[in-house]
This record gives sequence, C-alpha cells and structure tokens, in this order.
Amino acid sequence: MKEVIIWFVLMVIIYLFYELFVIHKEKALENMKEGKELTLLSRKYHLDYQKLNLKSVVRTVALTNSFIISTVVTIGYLLQFWISNFFLWTLAVLGIGMILLVPCILIFYSFIGKHYQKIQEGGK
Repeated sequence: MKEVIIWFVLMVIIYLFYELFVIHKEKALENMKEGKELTLLSRKYHLDYQKLNLKSVVRTVALTNSFIISTVVTIGYLLQFWISNFFLWTLAVLGIGMILLVPCILIFYSFIGKHYQKIQEGGK
C-alpha cells in the first residue's frame, strides 16, 4: 500500500509541475511545440497543432509522462527490497529503467498520436 501512495504522490507532483510551469505559461506552452514529445507526435502522426487544442495535447502528454516516470521510479524503489548491495541496486535500476522507459514511451505515445490523429481528422 505504501508503494501505491508513493507512486500516486510522484505522479501528482510531476503533473502539477507540468501544469504550473508549462501549461499555464503561454511562452512555455508555445515552446512545447518544438519539444521532443510534440515533435515526435507531429512527425509520426502528421499532427497540426493549429487544428488541435494545444493545451489538451500538452495535458495528455504531461499526464502520460508523469505516469511513466512515477511507475519507473516506483519500480526502482521496490528493487531496493530485493537487492541490498547499493552498487548492484544502482545497476539494476538503470537497466530496468531503460528497459521499461523506452517501450512505455513508444506504446503510450502511439496511443496519444492515434487519438489526436482521429480528432484532427474529425473522427471523434
């Protein structure tokens, strides 16, 4: 139960960081168009941010990023209960973090891209 609370608190903190420092600031919101996340989505799924609600897209990306980051961090936290050696724990966290991070980003961003592609085409 403690781990679920840690996961949830991390997710909320990361999302609030996005909300306060990116979504509510017009300049930062406009800079997100050139950011890696939105550039990846626009190139792969041919998204036009003039047709879409940019705040909605950034909120979805922020929520997804906070979910991914908090999940990977929580799993890294859980590894300390099985690995007592700090050096081995560090290696395990780095290895598992990369193994989880890349597929999660690819999977969740493909869902986001397809969703907003449908919205852009008027399908939803």
